[in-house]
Amino acid sequence: MDVALRLALAAHVPRAKLGDASEPAVGIPVALALSGGLDSMVLLDALAHWVQTRRDAGECFVPPLAIHVHHGLSEQADDWLAVCEREARLRGFAFAAVRVNVPRNARQGIEGAARAARYEALAATCKTHGVKWLLTAHHANDQAETVLLQMLRGAGLPGVAAMAVEGTLPTTAGNVGEPCQTRLLRPLLDVTRETMRAYAKARSLSWVDDPSNDDRHYLRNALRHDVMPAIAAHVPAYRETLARFARHAAQAQSLLDQLAQTDFEMARSASMSGGERLQRSRLQALDSPRLANLLRYWTARRGLSMPPEARLDEWVRQIRDAQADASLELPHGDAVLRLYRDELQWTAVYGAADSSHLADPSDPDDVVPEVELRWSGQREWPLPQWQGSVMFAPVADGESIEGTIDEQVLRAHPLVAKSRVGGERWRENAAGHSRSLKHWYQSRGVAAWLRHVPIVWQAGEIVFVPRLGIDGAAQRDATTGVRWRMMWRDEA
Repeated sequence: MDVALRLALAAHVPRAKLGDASEPAVGIPVALALSGGLDSMVLLDALAHWVQTRRDAGECFVPPLAIHVHHGLSEQADDWLAVCEREARLRGFAFAAVRVNVPRNARQGIEGAARAARYEALAATCKTHGVKWLLTAHHANDQAETVLLQMLRGAGLPGVAAMAVEGTLPTTAGNVGEPCQTRLLRPLLDVTRETMRAYAKARSLSWVDDPSNDDRHYLRNALRHDVMPAIAAHVPAYRETLARFARHAAQAQSLLDQLAQTDFEMARSASMSGGERLQRSRLQALDSPRLANLLRYWTARRGLSMPPEARLDEWVRQIRDAQADASLELPHGDAVLRLYRDELQWTAVYGAADSSHLADPSDPDDVVPEVELRWSGQREWPLPQWQGSVMFAPVADGESIEGTIDEQVLRAHPLVAKSRVGGERWRENAAGHSRSLKHWYQSRGVAAWLRHVPIVWQAGEIVFVPRLGIDGAAQRDATTGVRWRMMWRDEA
């Protein structure tokens, strides 16, 4: 146990190599996930022993952090938390407990929902405490069970590749905001459950038993209690065999990812519109399996769940069959894969089912209520009804004033945000001709789903149109000399 932990830390955690006296490991930011069960208690004890060994060698450490996630799914959950805190503090660890709410009607089942909530809580706690490495107590039996479980679920190579010693935290944080900076380390993947139990007895460790681990309603438990013992009776080395298969699957997936990266760069659009966009006309040169491989890669790259095979096949068919001027909307979870003007891109799910929809003023249920702002220097005007905000920024000395508005004009009358109803006209500058918003959106390549935005009026005249700018008539000069830019921030 101690050897496995030492080797994993030495190989993966920077400045943690034993015997490296030239650069002592001071304050390694590590934590472990502590459920209170046998596996995590063994890891807690082994890590405490490793830390003490390093301290005895004259190195200085900040205490590792033990993180316990309280799911609230068992009547004994409070008792488990107390055991975890007691055992962690007895060994000189810092301790953090996080309570999460697990939806019992989640689409992925209560087990999947609990796992997702647990990793989100672990990631958030690691970020709060500046933890760079999170250790978990996954072992050889877990690895074998995971490989077989994923095979039965038809998870494909990414699934049967199972768990690596080092990896990323499986969270949704990569979708929005900064990606999680904490790395996941599973130092005991080569250690069997039987070895861990023998270690726990030899060290007289205390742990808690979760009755749900015996519930064969969950497939993993059924495999653990019914299937694995039967396999072991005929193939004693099944753990090593499945682990080897998982390594081969990981190698194959790595090669597929490299191929997908090559295809991704080949198809990447040179558009200046921002974001990751692929040119459909280039993708059509790929055969169906290769295009499917690229789409799986791109989906994972965006931090989205892997699409079912039938959905992926439908994406491939529609993309390959699309005409040059076709538009597509392919919903997937909290995102949409869209084709517009020969470019594929991932976007958020916008509020309107038909984003080119114009409100019907005669139908009260079809119009978003007006919102009024008496502007007095605000930098932000939140408009959640349209999934965005109007931003105001002062023009600095020496900057161009083209497309800006005078402060005196902004203060003269209230600003009113209204839904589009059709027929609105906008001009680029004071001397230009006014044209329909549809004309401007089309000429500037503003996709249909991005047109579900408010129009900002003032005293019966259009002042600002998101994605186009300040109306030319509102750009007229005034006497104050202080001018402002208005911009739309998309928050979908």
